[in-house]
Amino acid sequence: MVPGDIEDYAAAGGEVFVFAMVISWILTSAFNPDVLKRNALKDRVGYNNLCVAWDTFPAKFIAAPLFVVIIWLNIRFMQLDFWRASMTEGLSKTQWRAVYWSNSLSVLSWIGSILIFVIDANEAPIAHSAAFLQLVVFGYCAFFMNFVETPPMYHPRGACVFLCVYALVSTLFGVFVCIQLYAFDPGRIVESEIEKARGPIPWYVCASADYAWFCCLVLQGFMRPRAPSVRAQYALISDDDFIVRSCTAVRPMGIGKNTLASSSFTFMDTE
Repeated sequence: MVPGDIEDYAAAGGEVFVFAMVISWILTSAFNPDVLKRNALKDRVGYNNLCVAWDTFPAKFIAAPLFVVIIWLNIRFMQLDFWRASMTEGLSKTQWRAVYWSNSLSVLSWIGSILIFVIDANEAPIAHSAAFLQLVVFGYCAFFMNFVETPPMYHPRGACVFLCVYALVSTLFGVFVCIQLYAFDPGRIVESEIEKARGPIPWYVCASADYAWFCCLVLQGFMRPRAPSVRAQYALISDDDFIVRSCTAVRPMGIGKNTLASSSFTFMDTE
């Protein structure tokens, strides 16, 4: 990837996500392995989600701060992507509004996702899962909007197929998990056979949709359409308590391909 691409923020968010997940599994396996054998979410869906390891301590001490970094990286990407859409020639008002609302809702979605570390999975598994599942919905919408704001000529080969598969996987994953969460009935447990309390979806079907969704996350970076980068220029201006009298030599502060970030050199004096 070219240093400075807007998409680097999204890619970095994914890399930190994987790092947090790996660290969480190592810590939970070492210090709290019983959680992986039996937990409220596994009771309901029949398997361990890849994120289950950071639902408990000590992994939560590491994963939660890292997730804040993930949130910031994705919000920054949404911000820059919106700026890019606003400067893109030929974009209709309908397209602009679609990108605006999709990116705005995605930002709120990422902010709300921190609740997965606030709401305990064992005490409120449905609310905990909802904090994650909403990210599945709005994450797909934001990714889809990348194709709305770019001409088809810049879409990677196979992008339409990937969008359809990604949509199908996201939908099935969300529907399967919701069914299992709401259908779980502890009253049906007989002689500690937890399987009798679960919903109608076999665990391996739900797990397949779950893991397929994570695979789609990995493929996002390869299937995202090609798009221009953004370059911002900064200048010092006068305000209520300071007057800039001299000319300002402004250098571009780049977020884009083949653009070097540099500071601006300015000569100024006060009134």
